Amino acid sequence: MTSSKTPRNRRLLRWALGLSLALNLLVLSAIGGALWRHRGMGPGRDHLPGLRSYATPYVQALPQERRRALHRDMHAGQQAPHLNRQARRAHYAQMLAALRAEPFDPAAAQAVLTRQSDAVASVQTAAHAAWLAQVGAMSTAERSAYADALETQLKDRAWGRGRRPHESP
Repeated sequence: MTSSKTPRNRRLLRWALGLSLALNLLVLSAIGGALWRHRGMGPGRDHLPGLRSYATPYVQALPQERRRALHRDMHAGQQAPHLNRQARRAHYAQMLAALRAEPFDPAAAQAVLTRQSDAVASVQTAAHAAWLAQVGAMSTAERSAYADALETQLKDRAWGRGRRPHESP
């Protein structure tokens, strides 16, 4: 009498277990990706720090309202026109075209690299200006508290596995 329901129940149980496993893997992957991105894990991160790794402590040490203002300044005024994804994608598309061209033209690839370098420099310049505006607007007490928060950020980052700021890599 219950034998007709048993195969269906087993099938539902298998589906439920499979779905549960898939959701668990999805959550673990999201957590792992966040840790990889935000905690500096991964190959080459200690050896070739990028702009983001240099700027992160400065930004994270800012009080929340100043951090939001900094991001607003960076995006609202289009101080850094190369922040938009379309411009970055266009550069990559140009490089792909240069790499696939026959015969290969190193000058064309160099021109794309130069445009990308100029884009990075414009973003960096805008970031510096926005950060200086935020820090310049601080009172002496706020700036002192910010310096303390920055020092804490730098200590918490362990400077590349135990090195201090004044030590060589």
